[in-house]
Amino acid sequence: ALIGPPGVGKTTTLCKFIAHEVFMNKKVPSILKVENGIPNPDDALRVFCDVVGVTLHRESTSLPEPSDANPLYLDFPGLSLLDLDDWGQAKETLDSLDIDTRVLILNSAYDRDVAFKAMRAARQLGATHLALTHFDEISNSTKLWPIILKTDLSLLCVCNGQNVTGDFSTNVLNQLISKTFPEELYSKGFSTYRRVN
Repeated sequence: ALIGPPGVGKTTTLCKFIAHEVFMNKKVPSILKVENGIPNPDDALRVFCDVVGVTLHRESTSLPEPSDANPLYLDFPGLSLLDLDDWGQAKETLDSLDIDTRVLILNSAYDRDVAFKAMRAARQLGATHLALTHFDEISNSTKLWPIILKTDLSLLCVCNGQNVTGDFSTNVLNQLISKTFPEELYSKGFSTYRRVN
């Protein structure tokens, strides 16, 4: 399940995952578009699913049984950081569907206080993983380090750009290091490390 405040890039991230599953892993995922009392239009996602041959469901009763070859992804509407009841309702929905993997989608360009607020809200619904979006829009990832170092969420990926078929990396720490330190220092430190070891 991909969860987060409005505008963080949940649906774009979902499309990146779907494309990776279909084209790289040769799997056929199913998508459940969850409303949970909040409007969650599916226009763009429906078109994308049609293009890649994936079924988009609006009702949990119509879902096929998830498996390794046919994973299930849930797309939630944006949850308000001003109304924690939305997050509690999302938890109830996730629990009722027996969804264990709950990914907080966080916009890297957000102010650090807003990011921490989102992470506190995500704890209420049992978030397990963290995905960072809009990573290409920040010039320095220094503000992300306290978030990364203080979280108990597993780092899932960083996403760049609006291209729905690519530009995400699961090597989060390397991405953060390369975005934090100047390239000359980063490459010099790496070559020194290789000589020492």
